[in-house]
Amino acid sequence: LLDGIGDTLRVSLTADPVEEVYAARKILAACGLYTPPIEMVSCPTCGRTMVDLVSIAGEVERKLSTVGRERAVSGKRPLKVAVMGCVVNGPGEAREADFGVACGKGKGVIFSKGKPVKTVAEEDIIAELVDICRKAD
Repeated sequence: LLDGIGDTLRVSLTADPVEEVYAARKILAACGLYTPPIEMVSCPTCGRTMVDLVSIAGEVERKLSTVGRERAVSGKRPLKVAVMGCVVNGPGEAREADFGVACGKGKGVIFSKGKPVKTVAEEDIIAELVDICRKAD
């Protein structure tokens, strides 16, 4: 596909067939042939992570899928969203995204275009991040 050879991509998974569509989109996005309405970036976690980042990132991604569909239908530009697990690397990574969060012990700093917007409690991270993305132009 990258070299212009062929026009079909077949993905087979031992899973719900809907997952094949998501996998194909991820492959196309990695090749630069598809731009998802929401691009998620998250860290792999390390010893500095003091929140349940896996759950937070998963829930943010799940909730932003609806926001992404809404953005795509309305013709709005794609968003890059970062969910980072610590205050050491998180702010730098979040700076590269339209919106993001750098988590600390029981809290998270929400960023907009690299600038801190507000600090929220861990239990409010998901709602705040999704809300700020939903309101974006």
